[in-house]
Amino acid sequence: MRALLIAVGLSFTACSSSPLAPTPGAIGFDGFVEHWRQESTGGTGPNATWQARADATAISPPNVMALVAVNHSAEERFNLCWTQAVAFRDGRLGVVVRADGGDVDQGGGPMWRVKDAANYYVCRYNPLEANYRVYVVANGVRRQLATALVEADGAAWHRLEVEHTGHTIRCYFDGDLLLEAEDPTIDSAGGVGLWTKADARTSFDDLVVEGRSR
Repeated sequence: MRALLIAVGLSFTACSSSPLAPTPGAIGFDGFVEHWRQESTGGTGPNATWQARADATAISPPNVMALVAVNHSAEERFNLCWTQAVAFRDGRLGVVVRADGGDVDQGGGPMWRVKDAANYYVCRYNPLEANYRVYVVANGVRRQLATALVEADGAAWHRLEVEHTGHTIRCYFDGDLLLEAEDPTIDSAGGVGLWTKADARTSFDDLVVEGRSR
């Protein structure tokens, strides 16, 4: 069954005048969470290094989770930090993202229904490309499900949120619905995590997971 591809709107300008507030019940990064994995999809070379560290601008202080060292030069490498300790199938999840650097790529986003390093869903914001996209990765191959243009300050925090019920996916950027897609590829619960591509160095905070694992 082929996925339905929908791009909601041709362009969106994010408004960052109102500071983001912490979400009650958010999963914090006050320490490197036990059972989280630092892995990768594709490419060659060592995995990137992720670290929970203090950040004065954290949305849920004191710590954020940051990709602090890429450790490779593979432009098609996806850098992953994820856990099976939080199972998610249907519901809502979100995370705030700040692009800290990268020449080939910047930004990133949340992963969900993660089976392993080669099978999961991801939505990501890339300020270098000025776009927001949702993908499914199956057997290590990434397939785009929907895309929208987004003009925003990559150095600022932005909230990326996902609603996934059955085969229906909706993705929000700073509270605005920008992406919708239908895809049956991964139909059961999986883990959740954080994702960047190539040399994108990114910080994440205020991870929220609300929903059912069955």
